[in-house]
Order: sequence, then C-alpha cells, then structure tokens
Amino acid sequence: MEEALSMEIDTHTQQQNITPDVLPFARSYQLEALDKAIRENTIVYLETGLGKTLIAIMLLRSYAHHLRKPSPFIAVFLVPKVVLVTQQAKALKMHTDLKVGMYWGDMGVDYWDAATWKQETEKNEVLVMTPAILLNCLRHSFFELKMIKVLIMDECHHARGKHPYACIMTEFYHRQLNSGISDLPRIFGMTASPIKSKVGHSGSSWSENIRKLMTLMHSKVYTCVSEAVIAEFIPTSTPKFKFYRDNGVQFVLFEELAFKLKMLKEQHKLTLRSSDFTKSAAESAQKRITKVFYALVFCLEELGVWLALKAAESLSSNEFESFTWGHSGDRVVKNFILAGLHTLKTYLPCAPQWSIGDNIKSDVETGLLTSKVFCLVDSLLEYRLSSRISF
Repeated sequence: MEEALSMEIDTHTQQQNITPDVLPFARSYQLEALDKAIRENTIVYLETGLGKTLIAIMLLRSYAHHLRKPSPFIAVFLVPKVVLVTQQAKALKMHTDLKVGMYWGDMGVDYWDAATWKQETEKNEVLVMTPAILLNCLRHSFFELKMIKVLIMDECHHARGKHPYACIMTEFYHRQLNSGISDLPRIFGMTASPIKSKVGHSGSSWSENIRKLMTLMHSKVYTCVSEAVIAEFIPTSTPKFKFYRDNGVQFVLFEELAFKLKMLKEQHKLTLRSSDFTKSAAESAQKRITKVFYALVFCLEELGVWLALKAAESLSSNEFESFTWGHSGDRVVKNFILAGLHTLKTYLPCAPQWSIGDNIKSDVETGLLTSKVFCLVDSLLEYRLSSRISF
C-alpha cells in the first residue's frame, strides 16, 4: 500500500469527463474540495458544521449521469452509525434527484441473498448503509467493487485495524489496485478528526498516522488552509450576562409545601416497613422515594410550584414505564409520586381560562415560578424577537 500512495492517484479513464454540478449556495472552500474530489481520491478534513456532506452531495450530482438507471453502476454512501443512515439519505433526497436506498442491520439485510441485492442495485442509484453491510456484500460477491462509481465514507478516521472501513479497503480496493485493475470507485472520505486515538500524539506521530490514513484510503487530504475563509462560516456566539434577584419561592409557601411532601414521604415509607416486601426490596423503594422527594423539593425551591409539578409528572411517567407490578415496592413509589403531584396541583389557580405565563410577574409573586425562571423566559423572548428582526 505504501507504493500505491507514492503513485500518482490518477483520474480513472471512465471518470475523466466529469463536470462539476454545484449548488448555488456552496462556499468557496466547498467548491475547491469538490474540484479535488472529482480529480482524485480525497479525504476532506473540515471542522463539524462546515458542510462536508454538501461536498459529497455535489460529488454525487457530478457523477449522476453515470448512475442513472438503467446504468449498472451505483454510488455507496457509508456512515458509521445507523442513526446517520436516514439523516444522510434525507440530505441526498433534498439536494439531488437520484434514487436513494437506505440499509441497516435491523432491516434483516444480513439474510438477503444475491437476488434481493440485485433488485436493490437495479432500483436505486445511491445506497446509504453502514460499512459492515457493504463489507458483507463484497465478501459474499453480492456485488462487485467495479459496480461502485463513488464510494463515500463518513467519519473515515475510523478506518483502522479491523474496522469495516479498513477491511473494505485492504480486502478489496487495494487487492484489485495491486493487481493492476483501474476500474475502481472514486474514494471520498469525510472527517472532522483525521486521527482517532485515545492518547496524545507528538507532531511526528500525528503526521505518521495521517500518512497511514492516506495510504489506506489511497487518497490525499484536503483542508481549507485559509483561517479567514473558515472563520467567515464558523458560527460564533457573544456571551451575554443576565442578573436576577434570587427571591426563590415565598418562604411560607415553600415551608408549607415541603412539609406536606415530607409527610407523604414518611407515610409511604411506613407503608413499605409494614408490608411483606423483602428487606432489600423495601430498602430499595425507600431510597427511590427519598430521591424523588429531594428532587421535588429542589425543583420547588429553584423553579417554583408549576415546574415542580411538571417534574412530578415526568417522574410519574418514568416510573410507570419501569413498573413491574410485582412485590418490589414499585407500586408504593408510584403512589408517592402521584400523591405529591396531587398536592402540588392544589396550589394552582382554579380559573378555567388560566394558563401559566399569562401574567408571568404574577406567577412569580405567587410562587408558581421563581425569579430565575422569569429571567430565563425573558432572555428567550428577547432572543426570539432579535432572531425575527435579523431575518
């Protein structure tokens, strides 16, 4: 593979007449990267948020005439996580008119045969999948590397050791390259972190690892060298400090509610002690009740009655999801939360048309919200107003 890197990474004969198909909102460095990617195998190294996927999309648009059916060729877009399959496929469908197929393990693709994959490659022009699926297909000869016009690897810094990215390159790409086969896919890698390691690197070892990645990917690294150009597109924020008087909830109201919640806690702990639960089950339930109690008291003091109520509703929902209906004390914990929720509800206004935030200053004065929450809401409303003005 060392020798392969030292060779000129030529444009493949069948890929010489590629005309860039750019998007009108593409940035200067994205167009530069696209030009590199059309001419040679490329690893694009750009920070997160700088539009690496858009470069990949424009590359596929540029190769579209090679991919359109009934062409036997396809493009494969590899992503290291299942959640990214739908995300990247959605972006492709938004910015191209290519037929996009999505594939991940839970679809049962491990059990598909050659005929099923043949249908998929005849139907779709871009296949978005996790790398293990492509590796499995190549190993079983469901389709050959020469069918792939463009091979995109998202987060390609994972290409090392026995990772499927590395196996695809070593078992298939380099084996054919070393055999003199030039009918190989255009390789396009994307990364915001070209070196994956758990330890620090010196400058020399960092360069060595970059070189190894380039060799494995049979590609050259592209990054925008102009910090001024990059800075123009990196989102920035301006810190803004807000100050508020920490009045908390009215002392009398807080003491009253905290006392009622404490009494509920003791009542439900007594229920556990007088039950036929095992000692370990009773102790576990008591700890959970105590934890919920302190969470509600914290929310009450820091956020006010209304958000303490919302916390109780959330805790109630979470407990219900994990409810076993056995003799583990779950029922008692659930009952404590519901009792606390009911207690908090009795402190809300009874007017049928009442809604939190209608008069936020009044909500603070009555202890439904704290001054801290009021400050946060005020800041968010101010931000929303400024955002509307800027657009």
